[in-house]
Amino acid sequence: MARGENLTDAIQYEKIDMLKNDLLSYIDRNSDKVNSNLPVFFAHVISALDNGFSTIDDATHDEFIDGIASAVMEKVSSGGDPEGIEKIISNAARCKRKSSSKASLRILAGISLLRSGSYKESLEYLGDYSRYDSRIGFYRAFCFYKLSSEEKNRVGGKDSQTGKDYEMAAREQLIELVKTKPPMYRVRQVDYMTTPETENAFWFMIKIALWWFPNEQWFISTGIQKAKKDGNDEKRMEMLNIATVRFYSDLNFLREAYHLKIEKKDAVGANGLVQQMMQQYPESIEPVYFGMKLALLANDTPSYTKYRNMAQEKGMPNYLIQLLDFAFFVMKGQETEAFAHYNEASRRFRSLKYYLSPLEYLARDIFSSDDTRAQQAKKVFMESVDLYALKIIQIK
Repeated sequence: MARGENLTDAIQYEKIDMLKNDLLSYIDRNSDKVNSNLPVFFAHVISALDNGFSTIDDATHDEFIDGIASAVMEKVSSGGDPEGIEKIISNAARCKRKSSSKASLRILAGISLLRSGSYKESLEYLGDYSRYDSRIGFYRAFCFYKLSSEEKNRVGGKDSQTGKDYEMAAREQLIELVKTKPPMYRVRQVDYMTTPETENAFWFMIKIALWWFPNEQWFISTGIQKAKKDGNDEKRMEMLNIATVRFYSDLNFLREAYHLKIEKKDAVGANGLVQQMMQQYPESIEPVYFGMKLALLANDTPSYTKYRNMAQEKGMPNYLIQLLDFAFFVMKGQETEAFAHYNEASRRFRSLKYYLSPLEYLARDIFSSDDTRAQQAKKVFMESVDLYALKIIQIK
């Protein structure tokens, strides 16, 4: 791309990604050459970036350098060596526009060293960055725990004070996480270094945390959050199984378990959770809505009628009930009844026209003869109605 050429942001980011992929491929094929000529390599990186994308903002520029640096740490022969890591940091830092952004390189270095088993050195680089992303805190706790295990596994080291101190440091790191509850996925650079080793470190310390602190819900919530983000249904189920046993009356965990059962099309399991929620929270409208949704998805008229009556008794807004009636007949494939309810809702609740109109278009697609279009519309229709209902009755 010539200097001065104007591109939309989308096209520019696509071209930046292409450059990054080219450089990553070069690193993969020429790791020894990169390792022996770090200044030359990073000079080439900054030249390619500046010549092609001189107008990009500082954050995008520096994040690009981080991505390249993480690949160098992973691929070059000195990647697991603290001295080699420091050379990579020094060369990458000189390419950055913001001097303060060296912190991200230190985080990358710490994770790289953890992966290579250099736990003590990893701790030095990870420092106090746990407050920015809880995953870093779990990595630090893992390093302390591994150092403790190494000390205790030495000959005569079973009662090693050093080993005990490291274990205490791991406990203190986990306690600090509970106190501060830092966010997750805030530091994008951590994502660059996500590998089986880092995944093992996180889930191992979640397991240890639940052993050391069995009554602390935050560790389970954090595990569920990560499992959902990663699409890891096995870990998500594992966390929810623990949660619904240890904290069987906690509505947040029951809600999460219900959503997972719905995703897995486990109607029996979802219904069991609805009954449990109704027993634990008899005054709440939330489990009643969940029962209506389950009946709606199953096209079960008797169950839908039962939960609908309960919803009326508990004060669910009439316009929401009318909307759900419309949705029930749409999902059941009864076009005449569906649009009768739609027309009634449009007449009675004119202020909902802004929302009912797009639902009407989706419903007509659902009743069309185009099966592919109908299935796509049905999915969007149900997701939209569900999100609207959750918002109205203030369910997370």
